[in-house]
Amino acid sequence: MTRAQLILVLGAIALAVILFQLPRSVVENEQLQEVTETKSHSMEIPQEVETQINELRRLLQEEGNFDKKANFAHSLARQYLDYGVLDSAARYAEFIEQGSNSPSELVADIYFTAYERSSGPEQAKAFAVKAREILQRLLDKDPTNLFIKNRLAMTLVVSENPMAGVAMLREILATDETNRQAILNLGLLAIQSGQFERAKERFENLISLNAGDHEAKLYLAVSMMEINQQSQARLLLEEILATQDSIPAIKMMANDYLKGL
Repeated sequence: MTRAQLILVLGAIALAVILFQLPRSVVENEQLQEVTETKSHSMEIPQEVETQINELRRLLQEEGNFDKKANFAHSLARQYLDYGVLDSAARYAEFIEQGSNSPSELVADIYFTAYERSSGPEQAKAFAVKAREILQRLLDKDPTNLFIKNRLAMTLVVSENPMAGVAMLREILATDETNRQAILNLGLLAIQSGQFERAKERFENLISLNAGDHEAKLYLAVSMMEINQQSQARLLLEEILATQDSIPAIKMMANDYLKGL
């Protein structure tokens, strides 16, 4: 499997995978590598989801309380985000932002998810800028919020100073050495930069913390495949497929990798 195919496949999982948006210059040892791009596409919205969207629109229009309106708008945005209709999602983020007196976690969530699911680097950077501004304000209010800090770090990765994002992820681990999202993010960055041994260490760490972390097992298998440890990768993929509580998308990709071994 080529590096481009690897990134496309991982991107399809849509589980904390921002890989296809990240410049390859963002690596833990600061070495430089080429930048690649991939594209994602919006999907057709099923009729039953359109019905849900129309009902949410009705509730939004009829509701008088702004906090409830904001929740309806966020739900609408999430529906659009699930199907790659990012511009529509962004309009609801703007609606919430205009009516809020303080930085909103709902708005940050919409922009950050739009950043994750953008169709190319320019669009991703635009949404990352919007998310970053709100996330920074939220973090200023609550510097101990590591969830917000993780997200802020990943928006910095596509800024003019990407190593600031890596440094922030390391700060999180200095505060909480078992923080799953920071370890996962650093592992994904290592995959993106071709540092598969480093990535392997990160995902092995996650599995040592939680033997049932099937997402980490999938990424560990991917890392092993890239360093010619196919037999170990096969065992991990078979384990994922044999487990009842694996997320369907992870099982699907594990099966695809297994067929390629």
